[in-house]
Amino acid sequence: MAKEKIKSADDVAKNSLQLQLSKSKESRFENILVTALVMGFIFFFAVAFWVVPDRDFSEEENTSLSSFPEFTVDGFLHGGFTADFGTYMADQFPCRNFFIGLKALSETVQLKGQNNNVIIGSDGYLIARSDYPDEKMLETNLKALGRFVPIAEENGIDCTVAFAGRKMDVCEDVIPELYGSYYSDRIFGILDEKCTEKEIDYINLRDTLCNTDEDYLYYKNDHHWTSLGAYYAYREVISALGETPYELSDFTVETATEEFFGTTWSSAGIKWVGGDTIEYFRWDGDENVTLKIESPRYEYKSATKTEENGKSYDVFDTFYLREMLETKDKYASFLGGNNNGYVEIRMNGEERETLVLVRDSFADSLAPFLARHYDLVLLDLRTSAPDTIAICEEHGAEKLLALYNMETLTTSNDLGKLNNKLSSHEK
Repeated sequence: MAKEKIKSADDVAKNSLQLQLSKSKESRFENILVTALVMGFIFFFAVAFWVVPDRDFSEEENTSLSSFPEFTVDGFLHGGFTADFGTYMADQFPCRNFFIGLKALSETVQLKGQNNNVIIGSDGYLIARSDYPDEKMLETNLKALGRFVPIAEENGIDCTVAFAGRKMDVCEDVIPELYGSYYSDRIFGILDEKCTEKEIDYINLRDTLCNTDEDYLYYKNDHHWTSLGAYYAYREVISALGETPYELSDFTVETATEEFFGTTWSSAGIKWVGGDTIEYFRWDGDENVTLKIESPRYEYKSATKTEENGKSYDVFDTFYLREMLETKDKYASFLGGNNNGYVEIRMNGEERETLVLVRDSFADSLAPFLARHYDLVLLDLRTSAPDTIAICEEHGAEKLLALYNMETLTTSNDLGKLNNKLSSHEK
């Protein structure tokens, strides 16, 4: 039997080329179709990008969007312009929300368990992932607080400090076992160590909520605690302030909305999860209040405008700005939302003790509970740098509560602003 002749590489290549040429006519239509579709796709989005008007804000993502960057020769040569232009194109891309959702669906189908650093937990929970919180930022904030507290107390102001956990710190039962609690335990261990070192006594609200048998203490698709979570934090805080907390039965629960889609929902792009329920814990007399916001960062339709001592205020007769329930950021219905630097809450017709509350947004849903005991002055150091001790003295406040969430403590040095003009109060 004759041996089969071994073909050279040139023969194989020649045969392959001949096969492709013989099939080229058969596949010509498919090639033209694919090319036309690709070119049409590129042409459509190229035209749409310049025709569709730019947006300043994304309601779904609850974030500001980039505008067209200013061209400068220096920016172009050093890459700043091209980087900003890339961000602009990503923010203003046509059908942006659709493609964000499509990406999230793709990640979920691939069983990745997360998208855009948002963990897909059980029972519909979306949890922002933060594996490596900034320990140096935490220490910077605690150092500032450690300097402020003794000076405030020298000036007759009794300081109470409370720190809340992030959702990933508290809702461990809905987080996949793969993630565990290592990073949460680590950062709170560092918090304990640094507070002991700086002689800061604080209320660990992470432990408070972790040791509560109740469910739904944090919103499923937002990073804040629910009103029920805020209630259990209130019990701990008000006891530390020397007051007796009211029982759950002393409040009437009102459902404000069942369609709240918060910050983690916006980040995750997972469009198919249901909305959260926002509840107001009402109590007798809570309609007899005055809420004042100095130089607000929002335009409120229901506000009464007033001027006092050269400062402008928006005034309301409630804690709950229901007009904000018609917006994406429905959590802003508590006290009017984030980043208002100065807010007052007074009970009409009563002389009560004033509590100064230095806070982040977790205090927004806590304030209606505290207001059952105190008139409140709320200071948000993200957008203001007040002379805190002077404000306490102005209002005759002998108590101050600093309430912050671990996310704020490890991402911004807001507490450093407590030391603004602090040297003038040193004894």
